[in-house]
Amino acid sequence: MKIKQYTVNSKGLKEIHRFLAENHKKGGDHFDEEMLRAWARSAEFQLSEGNSASIEIRSSDSVSGHTENMVISDEGLDREEIEIEE
Repeated sequence: MKIKQYTVNSKGLKEIHRFLAENHKKGGDHFDEEMLRAWARSAEFQLSEGNSASIEIRSSDSVSGHTENMVISDEGLDREEIEIEE
């Protein structure tokens, strides 16, 4: 059986960085490569659960004081079909 596995690519990481820079209280400069990868893994997990490639900033961490969500674009994701045993 084949399944699709998605990973966030460099364009997706840039999208995440832009979103955090605009919406997170700590600003974009706070988030290093490792932190951005952690946000990317969260989006990848959402995909594995059948949801969109989304991340969320809690209301207490957002500039607006409201929960902020973003969905990574299709161009920000790489897809690979992998074979799994049934």
